[in-house]
Amino acid sequence: MAKSSFQDKKRRHDEILSCLRDQSYWTALELSKRVGTSQRTLMRDLAELRESGIPIESERGKGGGISLRGRWGIGRLQLSSSEVVSLLLALTIAESINSPILQSNLSSIRNRISASFPEHQRRNIEELRSRIQIGGNASAPVINSYDIPNHAAMPVISQAFLENKMLEIEYISETQKVTKRVVEPQILLLNWPVWYVLCWDKLREDVRMFRIDRIKNAEIKNDRFTLRQPNVLLRNLEHFFHNL
Repeated sequence: MAKSSFQDKKRRHDEILSCLRDQSYWTALELSKRVGTSQRTLMRDLAELRESGIPIESERGKGGGISLRGRWGIGRLQLSSSEVVSLLLALTIAESINSPILQSNLSSIRNRISASFPEHQRRNIEELRSRIQIGGNASAPVINSYDIPNHAAMPVISQAFLENKMLEIEYISETQKVTKRVVEPQILLLNWPVWYVLCWDKLREDVRMFRIDRIKNAEIKNDRFTLRQPNVLLRNLEHFFHNL
């Protein structure tokens, strides 16, 4: 019985939110009929949704107008590994711009996004963000040789970066030489508009930088890796940017 009651409530909540997204304004009578419940139960459901942080407004008086305040993401958002990395990349890029308009809200947005993850994932968010570095603009020769990254490889790279898993990549060098490498994707970095992945290269037993648009194929391996000492990686990163 308890399980059935919970499922009924969840169904009502989902239906209420669907209605409020589809139509900007409802009366309590219209919405209760649409959801198939009494107005008293509707009011209780609305109160619970407000307590969960959803910005629902209701007007007192005859008709009882109900609406969402503004346009917000609603419900439990499930993200893939690639989407999590994309979200963190977008935040890091926005922070690097250092715009007064953006900075006033970024801290709050970052905290809310972090809080939306389960606790066991939340602990990894700041570590992941520290592994995303933003440099300056790419040089003219780099831009001239830049190509669109392989869309099939991107989610694989993102998942390996997020989950600390080894990657086997097929890489085309500047001289068009094709090699296969097994690497640890330690850091992602952007020299606009070119993305790079700073890796520990098992073939060279050293840190190597790979342009993501030159990674033609990528396969995630089951083996996990541990993060290398930040001072070693960042020293190579500074050397890389100095020589661009």
